[in-house]
Amino acid sequence: MRRRLLVGLTVLLLLGGGAAWALSATPTLQSSGPVTVEGVEASAAFVVGDRTIRQVRYADRGILRYGFALHNPGHLEVSILGLVDPAHEATLLRPQRLVDARGSTHLTLGSEASEEVVLEVLMTDCERLSARASSLISEVSVRVEGLGGREHVIAVPLPEELRTGSAREMHCPRATASSRPPG
Repeated sequence: MRRRLLVGLTVLLLLGGGAAWALSATPTLQSSGPVTVEGVEASAAFVVGDRTIRQVRYADRGILRYGFALHNPGHLEVSILGLVDPAHEATLLRPQRLVDARGSTHLTLGSEASEEVVLEVLMTDCERLSARASSLISEVSVRVEGLGGREHVIAVPLPEELRTGSAREMHCPRATASSRPPG
């Protein structure tokens, strides 16, 4: 009788511990190529050491659509609730939203599943930077919901670092003589 009670308590503790771990575990997401780039006149990828940088031509107030595969390597389903607003407002490249192939922001990745997604990035604020400035995005912060409805914020590294340079005056229509610092 004591042995049964001990076995029963051990099973309950293991189940409870497993449930607690599953509810508190922070999900992870990974990205990979091949990538697609839309919304810009030109783009090219180049390798610098162990980094791959995707240079895109700036298009003032245009939307860059950067497509890649998003992977959930975990054993639990993850729902993507959206991008997290950055602590400070970015210049030149400002991530707007993450959508699936149908344009929906409601994304759910099952255990060990992958889906093609598009990161929509607003290109803006060239009038605040000198013509030689640039902007670089290597990851996006994503708000996700794991098991039990618990929300987490995780950083998702992009397959390539996105980079653009500030446009010269003729391609930055809102620039004035006093809006841009010298450079």
